[in-house]
Amino acid sequence: MIAERKILRALAAGLTGLLLLVFPARADDRDVAVEDFFGAYVGDAVIKGTMQFRDIIVNIEPIRNGFSIYTSTVIRTGPKRAASDVKWRAETQSFVQTDVPNVYEPMIRKSMFSEKRDPNLMAGDTLAWASIRGHTLGVYAMNVLKDGHYELRVFERTLTDLGMDMSFIRYNDGMPVRELNGKLARTKKDDDEN
Repeated sequence: MIAERKILRALAAGLTGLLLLVFPARADDRDVAVEDFFGAYVGDAVIKGTMQFRDIIVNIEPIRNGFSIYTSTVIRTGPKRAASDVKWRAETQSFVQTDVPNVYEPMIRKSMFSEKRDPNLMAGDTLAWASIRGHTLGVYAMNVLKDGHYELRVFERTLTDLGMDMSFIRYNDGMPVRELNGKLARTKKDDDEN
């Protein structure tokens, strides 16, 4: 079990290093602190080469030793929000600091009824991690597919003067198969009771 955990951490570190080679940071970028990402953001995105739009709300909050990302997505085909094919999805991901600066692992929720175990990639479990590089918070998720090939999903949120640029790319065996890009504005709390 300990050996498997070390192998998974080494794999995650190796993949992070590979991604740094594939997506190098600019020389003038400094790694910002995770606290710089805290806040709520709203905006929209489009899947490259399609008419599939997304309305997106992102909220990044501190948790003990890390952060959580709540994402709410309204999925629509075409520019109209009031249509019969609109779908909605929401998820929360939580990450805690590892021994490596600016690298985070998923927070494992402990239950007194379940035994803690490492992800079993061959059984379809997901290997996930997050890292901060420059002004970008990246969240990575990898799965080994039933045929032995792999899928890697890369979510990047890059801080801007307005809020953040967001991108998502899904790779199958290193080839990009889906790409989404969007812009989100940082929101301010509305104290108006009306």
